[in-house]
Amino acid sequence: MPQDPGSIFGGLLNVCVSDEHIRERRLMTEGVLCVALGLATSFVTTYVLSAAGFLL
Repeated sequence: MPQDPGSIFGGLLNVCVSDEHIRERRLMTEGVLCVALGLATSFVTTYVLSAAGFLL
């Protein structure tokens, strides 16, 4: 670890203020949307099959 205070604070600033949390949030949002889309299509498929008489 460098002894220069400017380097220490610069390193901390670089780690604390980054875009990592934005990428993680986007990944989480995509995951939630995929799960929601999967649930919706499952319900629609079940409804259509029930209406067509294939499911009891």
